[in-house]
Amino acid sequence: MRTDTNWLRRRITMIIRLFLAGFTSIVSGFCYLAGLARLMSALLIGFGVLTAFSFAIVFWLPPNAERLLFPISVSGASWPFFVIAVALMLLIAWLFLNKSVSAEEESLSARHMKFLGGGLLLYIGSLFVPVVLWFPSDDKRLTLEISSLEIMVFVGVCLYLVGSSVALMLLYRASRGTTPDQPDLMRRFVPALFSFFHLDKMPALVAYLLIYSSEVQFVFPKIAALALIAYIPVSIFLAKICFDSRTV
Repeated sequence: MRTDTNWLRRRITMIIRLFLAGFTSIVSGFCYLAGLARLMSALLIGFGVLTAFSFAIVFWLPPNAERLLFPISVSGASWPFFVIAVALMLLIAWLFLNKSVSAEEESLSARHMKFLGGGLLLYIGSLFVPVVLWFPSDDKRLTLEISSLEIMVFVGVCLYLVGSSVALMLLYRASRGTTPDQPDLMRRFVPALFSFFHLDKMPALVAYLLIYSSEVQFVFPKIAALALIAYIPVSIFLAKICFDSRTV
């Protein structure tokens, strides 16, 4: 009877999480489509601030694998996460203090669709390609030294940062497509699509996997903080779209 109750509780919890994820996706997408770009962008960047502060507190507290909230068995520096959080808060201030500028108009064409498709594929690929470096096989984990594993993880994070940054540049180019009737058409559609699929939260996902994934035998906190730096190009990407928009 207790097993059945636990099974039902897990299923209800999963359904609630799926509902919340779907609801936030729809709300964020419609906010961008409705022209609330600055407000929604600030909220998305704010999630990065919350994530950075959370990891900073996790590594600031003494390591304890039996801790109820975010247990961790290794010690690490918390200051890189605090620095990232402060940098993201400054970007939020920059987002609201800067005014929109007259962006160069580009008639919507197939080129913008190619930029959109290529940017999305590269952004997603920048997550899956470095996986072989982040999560090596059991044989490599047993034979390689910790320093070699650390270098592999570091190279994988660098590949992720470069790939995601180039992808964001392509997505920004896609957002510059306009039509005479809808000058902000792509400037609304691109971030709406970006936020609908929660692509803005990928830096938090990468940092979480590098710290809490069961495949990770050794945790390198500073490299996880380096992965979280990807929130900065994401924030600049969203801010640039807001500055180019005519109605925000």
